Amino acid sequence: MTTQPAPLAEPILSLLEGQLLSIILAYTPADHVIEEHYLLRRLGLKLQTEMAVSEDLARFQQHFVLYHLLYRIQRQLLAQQQGFLNIGLAKVQFLAITQAPQQHSDIGRRDYYLDWYNFYSMTEQLLEHQLEAFWQYVDTRQTTLNNVPEQHARSLLDLPKDFSLIQLKKAYRVKALLLHPDRGGDQQQFILLRQAYQQLLLLF
Repeated sequence: MTTQPAPLAEPILSLLEGQLLSIILAYTPADHVIEEHYLLRRLGLKLQTEMAVSEDLARFQQHFVLYHLLYRIQRQLLAQQQGFLNIGLAKVQFLAITQAPQQHSDIGRRDYYLDWYNFYSMTEQLLEHQLEAFWQYVDTRQTTLNNVPEQHARSLLDLPKDFSLIQLKKAYRVKALLLHPDRGGDQQQFILLRQAYQQLLLLF
């Protein structure tokens, strides 16, 4: 499917795939949703890179490898008629084979994660653009937007009264990593943080 080599040797990927499948099958109750951060923590996935990358890009690379393995497992389970792994945004769910959808709506996403080219083509700039686009989409899906007062917005981001744009962006990155739902953070707090960030950006 791909001409790009995997970032990990195939024997290691196969071992991780087996461990991941065991984690999923041991999860109780069996059909409950399993969060991405839980799988990453249990799997203990570590990637070594020759060049230094940002924390965001390192997290993307871990996420990509995890989802690559999940789609391999989904394909394996379907081929053996053992069940269906429903793979969603930051969560998965193991279902009986009888609950597998007739048409898979995530074929495009599956193909994306099974092609290592997409792992290597992600850059810091592209990732920042995609994250920004994604969270703008999330913001627009909220039925009510909180109008965060400036003082409270600064408090949420631990910013002094006179702060620079650089300080704002750095504070947001630090807080966002702590509150991100993929890492076990509270989604509503994360959305509030984003709204505070977006309002403070208007000052510049």
